[in-house]
Amino acid sequence: MILRLIICLLSSAAWGVCNVNGQLQVKTSLDGSFSINVQNKTWLRSSDTFIRHSHTGFSTINNTLILSGPPYISSGIDNIGNFDSVTFEYNAEGRMFQAGIRSYRSISAVVFSQTFPDQLTNTAVENRNNVLSGFPTFLLGNSDADLGLINYNSAFSGWGSLQLEKWTEKSRLNGGLASGPVLFFDRGDNAVIISPYKNFMASCFCRSNTSVSWGLMGDVDNVPDGFNHETILFYGHQGINKAMRDWGKLMQRVYNKKTVLRDLDPTLKYIGYYTDLGFEGAYYYHLTAPNKTYEETILEIRDYYIQSGIPYKYLQYDDWFYPVTGSGYGATVLWDADPKVFPHGLRNLYNMTQLPVVAHNRYWSVKNVYSKSNGGKFNFIKDGENALPDDQDFLDVQSNMQPVYTDLFLGRKWLMQMGEAAERNGISIQYCLTLPRNLLSTLEIPAVTQSRASGDYQKLSNNYDIGISSLFADSFGIAPFKDNFWTMTEQPGNKYHHTEPRPSLQAAVALLSTGPVGVSDRIGYSNVSLIHSLIMADGRLLKPSQAATYIDANIQERVFRDGAGPQGKIFSTLSQISGFIFGVIMATDMKQNYDLKLSQTGFDRGDPVMVFDSEYSLNVGQPRMLSDQSPLSLTNCSSHGICLHFTSPVFSIKGKQVILLGETSKMLPLSPERISSISSSTDDLQLILRGSPSEVLQITACDADNTAICWRFNCIIADDGHARLSFNSAVCQ
Repeated sequence: MILRLIICLLSSAAWGVCNVNGQLQVKTSLDGSFSINVQNKTWLRSSDTFIRHSHTGFSTINNTLILSGPPYISSGIDNIGNFDSVTFEYNAEGRMFQAGIRSYRSISAVVFSQTFPDQLTNTAVENRNNVLSGFPTFLLGNSDADLGLINYNSAFSGWGSLQLEKWTEKSRLNGGLASGPVLFFDRGDNAVIISPYKNFMASCFCRSNTSVSWGLMGDVDNVPDGFNHETILFYGHQGINKAMRDWGKLMQRVYNKKTVLRDLDPTLKYIGYYTDLGFEGAYYYHLTAPNKTYEETILEIRDYYIQSGIPYKYLQYDDWFYPVTGSGYGATVLWDADPKVFPHGLRNLYNMTQLPVVAHNRYWSVKNVYSKSNGGKFNFIKDGENALPDDQDFLDVQSNMQPVYTDLFLGRKWLMQMGEAAERNGISIQYCLTLPRNLLSTLEIPAVTQSRASGDYQKLSNNYDIGISSLFADSFGIAPFKDNFWTMTEQPGNKYHHTEPRPSLQAAVALLSTGPVGVSDRIGYSNVSLIHSLIMADGRLLKPSQAATYIDANIQERVFRDGAGPQGKIFSTLSQISGFIFGVIMATDMKQNYDLKLSQTGFDRGDPVMVFDSEYSLNVGQPRMLSDQSPLSLTNCSSHGICLHFTSPVFSIKGKQVILLGETSKMLPLSPERISSISSSTDDLQLILRGSPSEVLQITACDADNTAICWRFNCIIADDGHARLSFNSAVCQ
């Protein structure tokens, strides 16, 4: 169904009656005020429009920003599609400012534009976390609907200060330079997202006592004539997850984003060994084996994983391998091995391990050897102990340098140049302490393939709580990363004095995130069988088709707390193979049992499905039907482990009703990485399987009418990396 979005221009400054169709409406008045209506209820009401110039604020609220005349209406086409627009032109003591609203005829989106025909100078405000221009601005609360919100804020893809709360006059709604998208939702399936549409590194929103405003960041000194800034509002009527993913698809299309580098990134395709990517977590983070150098420790790690048959495909070296200087954790002086750490050099160690390296880097020191002022070849912008322009990690620190605040273009230039250099050299980038504006910027930077989605492992016990931050990252084509993890409970001698009570949960969340899967165990303390449940024989990850996220009912319950949703965490994702959907449900931390309907899972396509249980689940039973009438009973899914369940469509083959259970020994038994295609007819069910030559695997299928009857097919991968399974012939070759 195509939703019509209508701008209705009322004939007087006062609100009047306007009969419109469609589920999303923007109603405007001649005085420049407007409202956002969803299903004939006002969700958002506008407040003042404002700008700043010559150390002075100009606002419609006190008539210092004055309409120049009646609005003008136009139409056109842009990267989204055909639109209709209304533009209000304002005067601030001779300086013109234009506020525009574009609505689209076939896409449920609105773009709010700020255009500066005249240069504005001395625009900075006292608090850099405020904005120097405001449009749109909405009154806090003041809604005809009972709404909740998600506010993505701060590091780790908005996870650091993530807010879920009701939309009221008292909403906290933290804004500023750490701000990002805000999603409003009701108790049904309606959702509205507001986010910067361009100038991601120069924009934010801020909250006042009565309103919230989107615009340009507050420390900017000068806005050049002709500058244009835009904010997008996107509406979805099929729930929170679907709205976020559809918004992300739209933004990717507008920016012509390519995800080929994500598809090729070996750290997303294969398992690796980590010495951390953060401040705490990995066993060997700033710690060596007893009486060993780091170089010797890495070689002992190599010997252990070879002896244990763990096919790691890369090694991650953290901030301990290069020289730093300065306060705190220090800033990078030279991005190469410190001779005290690797006495024979980084390249020699690569020759010894024969594994590529994921190399951590933090912010640059003013003393770095690459700066012209220190005898190097490159220009750096200096601010205190740090210098711009390059960084892979610590984006929140580098983004805090004063020049990035005061210049509208410098932040984007820095990220773009880093991305272009990485792409030229065939290097992918992971953003770590990723602010939402950094993540939004990846629309223009294909070299960025992944982003941290939670805080440091072991430092934070809720590190696996990534069901909302993963939704943001994955919607933009970025693989979310939950950080490394331990595969055994006991890791003797670790510097944190911690244990890992739920290795299976950590492993499952890492795998289902579609991000890197990084093991960080002590030598001799890896659960090899758990590791092998995540991978093929060659170390390739058995991932789903999209990142696991919290179901809508989970998010709604966290805000409304009315008992209608689950009291805990329920993730869902899916594997899509040749058009067939195989669902994944994972629950944990449940305070009470919950009956989950098929329509709540996010992968209901209207076809009959059956659900079966993972070997790693707290509860294991026979396959059974899953529907709204026969929900999945999530029972005793406590913090002691996970409830992990999968669904299969029902295939009709020569009078038999058959479901696929796949590789039941794996954490994800039905992965598009393993099963490259499925062909189904009334005569046969055929699968093409992938793997490494001579790899042995077993595929299970069961009779849907009598689930005690199952068929197990033993397959050996051929030299071409494939095996072909025929259900009717009972042959896999």
